[in-house]
Amino acid sequence: MKKLTALVTAAVMLGMPMGAQALSSEQAEGYARGIITYEKAANGIKEGDSLFSGKIADNAAEDSSDWLVIGAVRFGFEDSTAEYYNHWKKCIDEKYTYEGGLDRTKATEWHRAALTAVCLGADPTDLSGIDLLTDGVYSRGEDLGRQGLNGWVWALIAIDSCDWKVPESAELSRTDIVRHILESQNGDGGFSIEESAGRSDPDLTAMVLQALAPYRGSEEVSAAAERALDYLAGNRGNTCETLSQIVCALCCLGKDPDEDSRFEGLTDDLIAYANDDGGFSHEKDSGSSEMASAQALIALCSLERLRNGERGVFDMNSGPPAAPTACTLEEAAAAKEVNLTMPRENVMPSPIKHESKATKTALVVSILVCSVGAVAAGIILRRRKENKE
Repeated sequence: MKKLTALVTAAVMLGMPMGAQALSSEQAEGYARGIITYEKAANGIKEGDSLFSGKIADNAAEDSSDWLVIGAVRFGFEDSTAEYYNHWKKCIDEKYTYEGGLDRTKATEWHRAALTAVCLGADPTDLSGIDLLTDGVYSRGEDLGRQGLNGWVWALIAIDSCDWKVPESAELSRTDIVRHILESQNGDGGFSIEESAGRSDPDLTAMVLQALAPYRGSEEVSAAAERALDYLAGNRGNTCETLSQIVCALCCLGKDPDEDSRFEGLTDDLIAYANDDGGFSHEKDSGSSEMASAQALIALCSLERLRNGERGVFDMNSGPPAAPTACTLEEAAAAKEVNLTMPRENVMPSPIKHESKATKTALVVSILVCSVGAVAAGIILRRRKENKE
């Protein structure tokens, strides 16, 4: 049955007519559904069950599983997130309890967790008292880049996901983060994880463009972005993950990869990594990889959202995307300062009724009141009984 499902998926993908675009929307969705088929088969999940169950739920809060959640939820393939959330929240709690946080070096662990939380319908600023944005961004200062420039990049993506308002007590402002990224651009237009290395990396450069996309109305950001695009046009890399990041970057910038002459054949290059089982491989002619498949899913999701006139894959605010208008960097940053708490109207499908700090406190108080009431009632009844005797 699993082989039959994979073959049917492959037939659907390959049999779709080519439109004006190198990769039509129907084909993109077909390849994306093939990834879901592969992931379920690889993790022993029944066809009718939620993708976010079984082994995938058991591996909640890990890289590939979280990215898979983000891609599938944003594509609209899954809205049954309860089992995954329960495993994910338990993992977050345990890391905080036994390790004091998610990771001593990698701030990106907090950033990915914040994006995953929103997709699961949870508030990343209040997970039973845990604030992923404060711990992962606002309170880190220069330590934000301890692991490299990607710490700064994903911090910006995380706080822009729901236009979170940066608190006054934060050690870094939005503008600080954007300027730090801009100042890290290399002479060839690309960016490096190691900021002093000078050797640009296409993977990281594409991620930078995803982070800078909301600020492209600013002339200095727009100029930096164009230089980065020119670099990427000649440096596409040779892995599925890198191509996926480039596709996602273009879509975040509002550019269809199949309509930019600099990136001719980019989507064809990406789907060349698809295998008959529906999954995508890290390198061509090799077995399917969960990480490569998850990254390809996000890229395909980005393409679909762009063509449908929807916000970017990491922009989880409501309403259609606004066209960028000429402004200063400061003005662009100020426009993103909106929410102090989770914007409930923007919660992803099937929101989880998790215990926020306030809810938890109210629950404890309620239990105490009920307990005191029960004790008092017991004392009164006992006294009445004693008086009768």
